[in-house]
Amino acid sequence: MSNLKGAILATALFAAVVFPFLLMMSIDAFQQHAFLKMTEEVTELVKEEGGVSEHVTQVTNRLKTKDLTVTFSKPGLVKFGEEIVIGYNYEYQNVHGKKTLGGQDMVIIMKRSTGKNGSNSNETNPPIEIAKSYSAKTPESLQPDKEYTFTVPGLKNLMSVTADMGKVEVVRVEGEKVTVKVSGGKVVKTVQTGGTNILADEKYVTGEDTADYEKNGYTGTLERYLYSGKHLPTDSKPITSTKTSILSGTFPGSVAYASDGYSGILLKSGDPIKTIFSGEYTPSDTKWIEAATAEDYNQNGYTGKLEKYVVSGQYIPADSRYVEGQDNAYYNQNGYTGFLEPYTAGYEVKQVERFETYFQPYLSCPEVYPGGSYPLSYFTEDMMGAKTCYYGYTITENIIITKYRGTVTKPGIDTRVYAYRGTVTKPATDTRIYEYAQNYTGTVTRPEMDTRIYKYRGTVIRPASDSRTYEDYYQYELNFQYM
Repeated sequence: MSNLKGAILATALFAAVVFPFLLMMSIDAFQQHAFLKMTEEVTELVKEEGGVSEHVTQVTNRLKTKDLTVTFSKPGLVKFGEEIVIGYNYEYQNVHGKKTLGGQDMVIIMKRSTGKNGSNSNETNPPIEIAKSYSAKTPESLQPDKEYTFTVPGLKNLMSVTADMGKVEVVRVEGEKVTVKVSGGKVVKTVQTGGTNILADEKYVTGEDTADYEKNGYTGTLERYLYSGKHLPTDSKPITSTKTSILSGTFPGSVAYASDGYSGILLKSGDPIKTIFSGEYTPSDTKWIEAATAEDYNQNGYTGKLEKYVVSGQYIPADSRYVEGQDNAYYNQNGYTGFLEPYTAGYEVKQVERFETYFQPYLSCPEVYPGGSYPLSYFTEDMMGAKTCYYGYTITENIIITKYRGTVTKPGIDTRVYAYRGTVTKPATDTRIYEYAQNYTGTVTRPEMDTRIYKYRGTVIRPASDSRTYEDYYQYELNFQYM
């Protein structure tokens, strides 16, 4: 498990620190190589063209789209032996943001120009010596004297190293790496590292217990003043005091008095005074009540027995009578109802209609009953088409006439509405509670009293103080001239 944790920690360390550092170094090396190659090509082109020709201008414009800015100290083609200083400024993106590479090359033109700016020459161009320049800044440091190592791209022969301030010395040169020692520079940045600056102040304090004040950096001598209390001389005065009770016979002959520093014995003065403490007396009362809904009345303290009386409506008693010659067994007329008994009232000769039936499964019904002379009256038909034929005829019969008779009754009707009325009474009530007050008089005395308390007040001062600490940072800008 410990090996696994170590492997995970190593992987995380590599991903967070080592890999970005290697990537940054790789990008820097690649960009420095590209910068050196482009500057060499521009320098060679200016040397071949004899100055800043139209072709040189086209090339530098293309390089500007690649973030390389090229400047020339002299425009156009120049005479034989003149110097042209070429400045370079190259920006590229690294892991931690944009970085800038700068430098200068100096070209001595050894080509004779023809035309407006020169004359024809068949001489062989002598060799050209090109001086290069590389600028770099030291990191910000707390030490003004320190050694730093720089990598100068394409360094073959270091000519000089200069600084924007102080003194710079070359310690050693190893390939493209140059170690220099800087000293005597000026402070470029000052940072506060701690402490505070407290301005002088004064304030007014009061309610202090001592004259010498020393709190939170404030000091001073305060003056005394009366904070509270007073001085009272010996005194006496007559006093009347009152005691109260709901019982009349509980008052003592004397009482002790003690208030506001005065004390003494007070004696009973006169008899107790009776007063109503709470409650009231209400005398009895009577009143007349009508339209009550119950015989027993009990409302708002009034009670009594009331008598019943008719408010509205009437009473009709029940009735009965004997009827006969009725056609129905149940009688219901004019409020009288009842069930009647049948009886024979006589006889009557009547023509009675009868029917004979004939079943015809498939054919239609004959117009005359088969085997007789009865005409077809009507027929019925089932779902299968079979018919039942009905043939009617009339006969004479003696019919018994049945009638109904008996006693019918009419119930009584009572629409009377009753209420209650009468005299009710309310008894007297007495809720009074009495209080008795007894006066006591006498002379009380107060001894000399001194309740004075003194405190201190005044203006206190806090002097200014400055405990701030600072760190000074130094930084040098170096310029390397080399071949």
